[in-house]
Amino acid sequence: MRRAFAFLLFAFGLAWAAGCGDRDVVLELERPPLVLAGDGFELSGEALVFSERACLEDASGTLEAARIVYDRTRGVLEAERVRGTVQGWRVVAERLVGDAGRLVFERATFSRGDATLTAARAVVQGEAVRLEAVAAVTSRYRFRAESGWIEDDVFLAEAVWSTPCACGRAIELLAERATFRFADGRLLLDRSTFRLYGAPLARPEELRLDLNEPLDLRFPLRLSYANGWNFGVEGLPLPAEDEAFGRWRTRLTLLAEGVGGVLVPDKTEAVRMAVDYRGPDGSVRFGLRPVRRWVGTAWTDWVEPDVRVVSGPLDARVGWSSALERPTAAFTLAPSWKGGWGRLAVFGRLADEVNTGLSAGATGALAVPGWRKGAFSAGLEFPFAAALYPDADPYLWGGGRARLGYGDLSLDLQLYRAAGVPRYGYEARAAREAVRFEVGRALRASLGYARNARYDLAAGTVSGYNRRYQAGLGYDGGAVTLAAGWRRDETLDLAGGQLAASERWTLSVARAGGEAELAWWRGWDGGALGYSELRLAYRPAAPDCAGGWALAPSLGWDLLRGQVSRAGLELTLNDCCFVWTLAYQGVFVPQLPEESAQQNLSFGVRLR
Repeated sequence: MRRAFAFLLFAFGLAWAAGCGDRDVVLELERPPLVLAGDGFELSGEALVFSERACLEDASGTLEAARIVYDRTRGVLEAERVRGTVQGWRVVAERLVGDAGRLVFERATFSRGDATLTAARAVVQGEAVRLEAVAAVTSRYRFRAESGWIEDDVFLAEAVWSTPCACGRAIELLAERATFRFADGRLLLDRSTFRLYGAPLARPEELRLDLNEPLDLRFPLRLSYANGWNFGVEGLPLPAEDEAFGRWRTRLTLLAEGVGGVLVPDKTEAVRMAVDYRGPDGSVRFGLRPVRRWVGTAWTDWVEPDVRVVSGPLDARVGWSSALERPTAAFTLAPSWKGGWGRLAVFGRLADEVNTGLSAGATGALAVPGWRKGAFSAGLEFPFAAALYPDADPYLWGGGRARLGYGDLSLDLQLYRAAGVPRYGYEARAAREAVRFEVGRALRASLGYARNARYDLAAGTVSGYNRRYQAGLGYDGGAVTLAAGWRRDETLDLAGGQLAASERWTLSVARAGGEAELAWWRGWDGGALGYSELRLAYRPAAPDCAGGWALAPSLGWDLLRGQVSRAGLELTLNDCCFVWTLAYQGVFVPQLPEESAQQNLSFGVRLR
């Protein structure tokens, strides 16, 4: 019986981490070769008891345990607190029993990569490992099964229940049988049922999931109000027979926008219709948006196209420009390469945008490998862009960026210059000069400056510059985080004269996942102060349990007029699988140039 048990150890293919030769007591059996060892040894009748770093070694490796007892008469081995590997899986078990040609792990955990299997009982017999009462966890899913088998990198299970929910069972996938292939992260469910809140929605004969990626379960229904109702579906899946569940390649959008509400000048109503396809080799989108606008006495209408085809280096699109109020189109062929030296894309384009015509050129960057020695670090990059036009002068852009660091100090320097003016937004890069300095870790400070050129593509000129100054001070105390910041943006003409400017001062406090922020916004049009507003907002920590809820209020006060300028409130409900949001935002006194007085109401759902 003893020889038969030792032979089983070879047949099971167990491979353990280290040998037993360094123990104080080593017992070697010649036929068959088997080593039992430990720093503590006791002979109790027919039982050999090894303790204190007890281990068992055969030709394939070593098993370690807190205690090993081998009954020579019965041919039974018992071990406590076992750890090692089985079939390439790391295993930890409270108890191991060898009996009647098998090894039985009790209360065992098997792990491989980010997947973990927990079983009340695991039986090793031959080359397979049978698990009973199995619970499995991967980075994206939770599973339960009545039983299962491990064979190499494959886990086969019966009577399977699974869910992508962090807790609860609002979404359930049930199957008679499942095959987990951990080498490529695939899961195949046979004769399955998909249930939402207990109601069966689909009974596919076969379901395929990717264990390493989340399900793409975007809630397709849309409902909101902003001077008119917006409702419909966006990204509604159109499943095909050969597609994995949650990996749908084709989606439908049918969305009404701005329906109803008060009839005011420039009120717009539209219907957005589109079909999207995303495959392994590219994507296709075909969409139309019939629109009508109230111009004060009558409606004017038009249709906006939204078509795009992307396949490898090819990108063809037909869209609509609100600024030009007409369709635009572009056909681009741009093969690209990337390596340790940097990146390069060579392009040829035919476009009808702000300008119409052909262009050809290249974009990319040369990179110098990062360098680090002790507390010092450095990195260099040299981006560039070049374009040729048959009816205009060439456009060249390039420069360099340096990132320098020493301990908790970092410096980012950028300098780019341009020769000529781009004709299209595709190759346009702004002449830029910028510097950013940061120092500290728990207590940190930062300073920054940047100036970018601003192009008028239609006129083919540089129209002016955008300039930004910013500073920040923060403290991270672990439980509490404090931050203060200042930012000033300026719009300049070519001579450097100020056309417009805005400033934002902020002070925020974060604790236990919640954050409160006080901000002072003000802006100038020319030399006159156009707006000055205080904003207060509180964002609580997201609820993390079933039935949790949170309210996020916000309020704005117009300092020039002495009245409430805006107010908002967002309600978040958490049912442990979904996050439901209902948000209201009202702008009563517009502050920014792009704002208008209106009230918005929106509803949203997403998977946790």
